[in-house]
Amino acid sequence: MQLARRTDIMAYEGDSISSLTDHLLEEEGMYKLLLVSDRKDVLEAFDLVQNWEYNGFRRPHIRQDIDGARECLKKHHADAISIAVSASEEEKLLEMLRAEYPLLPIFEAGTTPEKVSFYLNELLAELNRMRADFSSMAGNPQAMMIKSRRLLFRKLVGGTPITQEELRRWMRLVRSRMNPDGPCALLRLEQVDQADRGPFGGTPHEQDYMMERTLFQSFGGDVKGYHVLPLITDQRDTFVLVGPLRGSEEAKGTSSLSAMLNPCIEEGLSHVEEYTGLRFKVTEIEVLPCMYALCSDWIG
Repeated sequence: MQLARRTDIMAYEGDSISSLTDHLLEEEGMYKLLLVSDRKDVLEAFDLVQNWEYNGFRRPHIRQDIDGARECLKKHHADAISIAVSASEEEKLLEMLRAEYPLLPIFEAGTTPEKVSFYLNELLAELNRMRADFSSMAGNPQAMMIKSRRLLFRKLVGGTPITQEELRRWMRLVRSRMNPDGPCALLRLEQVDQADRGPFGGTPHEQDYMMERTLFQSFGGDVKGYHVLPLITDQRDTFVLVGPLRGSEEAKGTSSLSAMLNPCIEEGLSHVEEYTGLRFKVTEIEVLPCMYALCSDWIG
């Protein structure tokens, strides 16, 4: 199974020998990385990592600032990027990535070889899952990234223990546009007739997938500065996670969140009933100070 990005070798005609080597490594399944850092501890930690190719990666390109990162991304394909620079430089980099590379995973930069290897293993599992040949979404990076985000948030609302640091790290990895620091809401929905899945046939998993899609199409997406995300967990519980979008001017606290929630959800559930004949009711609404309040180590 070839999991790395493959490119026509003719694209390298006239390029340097190193570019041809890059291509050959891609053909062997190597993922390509970019590290943007001017920190001595991070650079030394990456330099001490051994067996890059054995672990599924080629040794990363290294740049020190946004100009170098932009130049490198234009010249070389990257499957993921890691950032360890000053806060001001990082914000400029993140703004550039949001505008030009919204699907490029951002993985954590470690300060020891052990930490770097840990984060690389985490990244490798995610990249392999996203590029698996058996996936019906293989070849569609946007669809796979959306699926990765939903998997993460299903775990979060479904009770899987996730620490605040893990949530912050994983939201960057799957490029979530929601801001975990802002006020959010979690709604629990209950189907009035739980035995009925209406027009959706197939296995329970397939039924839940189609129902989740229908809920999203009815009232999910970006609404007044927030992202509304219906989720059905492995336990078949139905939730709606509502979080502020990064940089939104409309999401200004719990008052704007509460004002948006009720009419949005009520109208959406009316559409669901009209389309499927299934009725849902809201059984619980919890407005939280931030998304970290759903984490296992949150102390409120």
